[in-house]
Amino acid sequence: MYFQILNDFTNDYFTFIVLGLICFSLILFILCIIALTKAGNLKKRINKFLQPSQSHNIEAMLLDYLEQVKKINANQNNIIESIETINLKMTNCIQKVGVVRYNPFEDVGGELCFAIAMLDEKNDGFILNSIYSREGCYTYAKPISSGESLKYKLSSEEDEALKIALKNKS
Repeated sequence: MYFQILNDFTNDYFTFIVLGLICFSLILFILCIIALTKAGNLKKRINKFLQPSQSHNIEAMLLDYLEQVKKINANQNNIIESIETINLKMTNCIQKVGVVRYNPFEDVGGELCFAIAMLDEKNDGFILNSIYSREGCYTYAKPISSGESLKYKLSSEEDEALKIALKNKS
């Protein structure tokens, strides 16, 4: 009974069923052509990405790149640590300098005497004062702490050299 109904239905609508199947086949054929075209384009793009000398194993390439990135990150961390260490050490290095040349004696010309202040980042350091005369050359050193000479009185030239050094930014 059911087969009879199915048989009658197919006989009545046979042309529509055949036309529907033909349209469906044409749509599938067009979709296959589109898929093949896209696959060809993708293959061309992959071949551009992979040079002939390289392996065609993308997974291996990505793993190699990940290893390289890990090494670069480790190197970067080492470099950052080195820079931080250098910055810590730099606070104790001479970073500010002030120089004043002068002539304390009338019989000696050419401003052969000088006062030089050398300070670190915390304004600690020293002042060298070199005095040249006909009898000899004398050099004096005075310690500076926090931008001041606590133990020794500074001459006007030494004070000027210290002010110049303090104005210099590190």
